This record gives sequence, structure tokens and C-alpha cells, in this order.
Amino acid sequence: MKDYTFRAMEIHDFTQIWNLDEIRRRLDFMVKNNMNAMVFHEPGIEDKIVFPAKFLGGSGNPESYYDAFLEVDHQILNHALRENLNLNRRDYINHVIREAKEAGVDIYFENKELWFSDFVLKYKKELMQADGTICPSNPFWYEEFLPYKYKELFLALPDLAGIICSIGTGEARLAISNTFACGCERCKNLDPVEWYKNMIMAMYKPFKDAGKKLIIRDFIYTKAEQERFQKAFIDMPEEIILSLKNTPHDFYPTFPDNPLMGHVGSHPQITEYDVNGQFFGWGVQPSAMLSDIKRRLRYGKEHQVTGFLARTDWEGVQDWTCFDNLNMVNLYAIAAYAENENTSEEEIYLRWLQGEHMLDERLSPGQLKTCVQTVKEIMDETWPIVEKTNFVNGCLFSNDSCMHLTPEQFTFIGGTHHSLSEWDPEKKDALEMSVENIARIIEDKEEAHVKCEKLVDRVVAGNMGLTEDAYEKMKEHFEFMRWYVRGFRLTARGYCFGRYVTEKNAADMLVEGKTANVLLEETIHEMEKYREGLLQTTFIKKYPFDAQLNPERVAFYTNSLKRMLAQGKKVEIVED
Repeated sequence: MKDYTFRAMEIHDFTQIWNLDEIRRRLDFMVKNNMNAMVFHEPGIEDKIVFPAKFLGGSGNPESYYDAFLEVDHQILNHALRENLNLNRRDYINHVIREAKEAGVDIYFENKELWFSDFVLKYKKELMQADGTICPSNPFWYEEFLPYKYKELFLALPDLAGIICSIGTGEARLAISNTFACGCERCKNLDPVEWYKNMIMAMYKPFKDAGKKLIIRDFIYTKAEQERFQKAFIDMPEEIILSLKNTPHDFYPTFPDNPLMGHVGSHPQITEYDVNGQFFGWGVQPSAMLSDIKRRLRYGKEHQVTGFLARTDWEGVQDWTCFDNLNMVNLYAIAAYAENENTSEEEIYLRWLQGEHMLDERLSPGQLKTCVQTVKEIMDETWPIVEKTNFVNGCLFSNDSCMHLTPEQFTFIGGTHHSLSEWDPEKKDALEMSVENIARIIEDKEEAHVKCEKLVDRVVAGNMGLTEDAYEKMKEHFEFMRWYVRGFRLTARGYCFGRYVTEKNAADMLVEGKTANVLLEETIHEMEKYREGLLQTTFIKKYPFDAQLNPERVAFYTNSLKRMLAQGKKVEIVED
């Protein structure tokens, strides 16, 4: 098994990408922890650098970036004024690339295709259909647009290492998954496999000419889409790299390993892992994932993966990264395990505490050992609690770690949009509202609640050897966790009881020796009290704590439960 030679940090929050002080903070960590690639993930980031001049009237064959600009500078000022700023953004990125290169770090962009500026539609008017939709199957995209766009990008950024690109995702501006919106005959008869091939090969030529790495992601929602992607990708030139999330679809720790891993012929592969926690608390709620990271990296090695990409933040939460919270230990862990999977957890916790200057300098060697062990014991208990809080029978029970607005929203998001059963058929009944399944769900939430209360009490009982600032920060995050777990316990109870009274019989006995409607009434009352208590905390005045514990969401969810109670069914049983 080969070692992890590509060791990358992904910055997904666009505000961080354009902050030089933040980039330097990241580079400092990378040098100290032997990481060698930094990835700027922003949809359309290349369009903040390229014009692209050809589609504003340029020749399509400029000798330099400035030549491209001078071909269309009048058109930019008259028709696309914001593109005038691209020159300044290009200078910033080139500066970052130089500083990173001095630190032994390559810079990559991560984007989604197709992405384009509106003036392209004026250049190629037939892209726009009569009903206002844009055609994704027009040969223009792969014959002209993508080849020129990336040619200009590499003129602008000659030392950019490459691009990591999601092809065909619905998050792109135009993609194969959007073809339902275009009614032309070509789209109706389009083989999605051919679309993938055309788009990837259109990008490949300018990458090959410039000597840059082209890395394609499998950001895919369904197994059928993944199979089509695999069929298209496997025959591509071997030097095209595949980037695979460690789990299919997205970063859900309860999902199985990505089944595409190791099944793409001889293509190099890297794996992606979210160390901050888009789906397990953003690091506002701490969750140490050391065991999962170690196992996932081991699985990757066994399936010919030779690189990793650690996502440190998320575009949905600005100015908040694992560098700001206790989940930073996950970044230390993935960097350590990629070099030596036998690194002890104690060593990783020590690296984290020392690296982030969290330890009281006055500790004796014995006190230091006790402090590291205590912190490890506390953090080791977080993920088992988070798993039973943010997930229901393995299904994602949150809206990107926030509370849902209604029970119906969870049924769609957890059951359909982020469907676990798509990848694990045994989970097809995970959200069934049988008496037995409700009892299991409620038991999990109660267990998480009890364990969390004990864990937080342990944290706040006394400083274990940290600096005062570090200890106050730890207490804040765990007190937040207490309120977070309490809230998700209540929303889960409301979900089960609300669905039962509307779908089955409100008078049925469920758990705790009570009927469904009584349990729902009690949950509504508890949620109202919970919201009152939440309003007295400091969390509702501090971002992003207030985004996860949003009293508006609690009120909205509570009102939806009241509506379900009013709609509840009561079936009379008539005896023969």
C-alpha cells in the first residue's frame, strides 16, 4: 500500500480565501504538520481571475494574460465592469502562490462546472432556449468554452498547480443534472455518460498543454449517477486524478465507505474528509473523529488512494473554521495518520494542545501527562453523543447541523435528499414510525442526553491543566453542547410523536406509558420552556452559536408540532 503523498487542506469559506493573514495562519500549520497542498474551494473562483476574453470579442489566442485583457478592455468597461477587478484578484492569488511555494505548498482551485458569466449568452445566443432555459448539451461548451477558459486561466496563474472540479453536480450553474429543464431534442436524447466524457476531455487538453493536474470529483447524489460517472471516467486518460469523498454523496460519518473507491482502473485517487463538521456540529458542538479518520484513511490505502484533502470550514458559515474550535484536533489527526497510521491518540492530543498553545506552562511532567489523558477521555466521548444527536438510525437528522424547521423537512432531507438507504438498503425503514422504531429513536436521544449532561458536568468541574483562555473556550463549547443535545432530543421526540398522531392513531400507547397525543402535548410544552431558557443564554448573541441554536427555529418547529397535534387522527377500535 502506498503512502499518502498528496496531503491537502481545503478552504471552503470564500471569506477566508481572500484573507492573506488567514492563509498565512494555515500555511504555518501546514509546514509544521508536513502538508503540501492548499485548495481554494469556491464555485466560480476561476471567473474572478479570467474574463474570459474570447467571449467578449477577443481573438481567442492571446500570448499573455495582459494581452487577453487589452483585447477586450473597452468591452469590459462598457459591458462587464466587474471583470475589471480580475486583474487585482489575479495579483493577490499569484502572491499567495509565491508565499505558498516558499513553504513547500502547492495551490489548487476547486470549482464546479459548468460556470460562466452572463455575457457568454450574448456571444452564443443559441444557448438560450425559447422558454428561457440554457442548453447544457450544446457542443459550444466542450468545443470552445472550457478549452479557452482554462487556457486563459493558466496564462493568468502560471504556477497554479491544478484544479479540482465537480462535473455534473446540481450545484453548478449548468450541469447534466439540469437537463430536465431544457426541452431541445439533443438534450432529450443525450446519454449522460457522453456528456461527462465531453466535458472532462474539453478541460483535459489545456491542462495537458500547461502541465497542470486535473482532478475530477464525484460529487454525486445517487448510485445510478455514480455508476454513470464511473462508466464515463474509467476510460479517461490515466493521469486524470479522481477525488472521492470518504462517504458517498457527502460527509456523513454514519454512511458506508464510498463504493467507487478503488474501482476506477489505474487512475490516481485522493479522498476527502471534513474535519470541521458541516454535518456534525461545525465544531461549535465538539466532535473528535480520530477513530473514524484512522479507519477511513486505512480503507483508502487498501483501495489505492494516495492522497487526502481535509476540509477545514464550510461556505455556509463565514469566518468560522476548525482553527477556531475544538475540532482542530481532527486536523492534527488526519495529518498525523496520513504519515503514520500507528500514531497514538495520546500523541495526537499532545500535538494539538501544544500546537495551539493550550497547555499551562507551569505543569509538571506528571501533571502534563494527566492533563493530556483527561482531555483525551473527554473528547473521546463526544462523537458517540453527536452520533445519537445529529443522526436517527444513521440518517442525517439536521439541516446542515441546524435544527429543522418542521418534521416534514427532516423526512425529506434525511429520508430522500440525503438518503442513507440509497447506499445501505438495510436502512430503507430507518424512519418508519412503528412503535418499536419510535422506542429505539427515543432511547438513543435519551442516552445522548444523559451522557452529555455527565460529560459537560465533568468539563465544568475544574480546569485539567489548560491555560485560562483555553479552559474557558472548552467550557463554552461544552455548555453549548449541553443546550444543543437538549434541543435535538426535543425535536426528535416531536418528530416521532407528531408523525404518529397525524399518520396513525393519536390514542395509541407509545413510550413511557403514555399515548401519542399526550407525548406530543408534553413535548410542545417542553420546547416552549426550552426556548425561554435558550433566550437567557449567551449563545444567542454570539455567531455562529446563534445560528445553530436559533430561537426562531425552535418557535417555528414548535408551531408545526401544534399544527400536527390539531390534525391528529384518533381511530376508534370497534370490538366484534
